[in-house]
Amino acid sequence: MRSHPRWDTGSPVASLVYVFLPVLGVLAGGFFIDHAVDGFARPVLGILVGVGVGAIAYGEYQTVDPHSRLYGSVRLLLTVATYLTAFALYTVIFTNGLPLWLGIVTTGLVSMALAMELLRESRHFGPSSTLVGLAIGISLAELRLALYFFPLDGLLAGALLIIGFYLATGLVHHLLDHDLELSTAAEYLLVAAVGTAAVIITRVVI
Repeated sequence: MRSHPRWDTGSPVASLVYVFLPVLGVLAGGFFIDHAVDGFARPVLGILVGVGVGAIAYGEYQTVDPHSRLYGSVRLLLTVATYLTAFALYTVIFTNGLPLWLGIVTTGLVSMALAMELLRESRHFGPSSTLVGLAIGISLAELRLALYFFPLDGLLAGALLIIGFYLATGLVHHLLDHDLELSTAAEYLLVAAVGTAAVIITRVVI
């Protein structure tokens, strides 16, 4: 990232945020395939994950320049990849038998890192959004603790966690850009409520 012609941030630490999604994408793909897929489908999906992570790395490079003609479409790709990565990791963390405290800490760290990727798009990215990313990580860790007391399988728990992640990052993004309005907040809350209701109904029916 620092080799990009338009890179103008002096601190080497600033480039770390570009690493979070590709690294977590590799881990998410590997762990999810190992957890949910058997047989010859594994290498096929492994190749697809490899291609996807390559596309993510290319997208990260392109978003160094916010004035690039590819910026809008690439940011959409990275946003979708971020939520898919979060869902895969939430599901695996919930179901792989980690001690409760480790599952909570891991969920919080993953949420913070991926929130930083999403908040990087904000016009006011900096120390304030770093602290907000930490707050999102703590909130998702608390949600993971709360879900421990409910009889959920990994997919449903992952769905609830991704709903919480979507709600938190969406609202915070608008807050950082100073354009959060009541109607926007209501839209996010409505989507979160509908998604949560769908998970609850699925749990009751199945």
